[in-house]
Amino acid sequence: MSLHEIELTVGEVLQIGEFTVTVIDLENGEVTFRIQEPVLDEEATDGVSSPRPR
Repeated sequence: MSLHEIELTVGEVLQIGEFTVTVIDLENGEVTFRIQEPVLDEEATDGVSSPRPR
């Protein structure tokens, strides 16, 4: 694992894997993010379903 430091501003959007992360607020060194999970389009999967964890 590598450690990288980057400067962010409110409104910036990062793509981390399949997740979209948006910087919502910066206050006193604290960062608030909105994390959006990928949207699964049933047409994109072409009817193939993935097994669900039990």
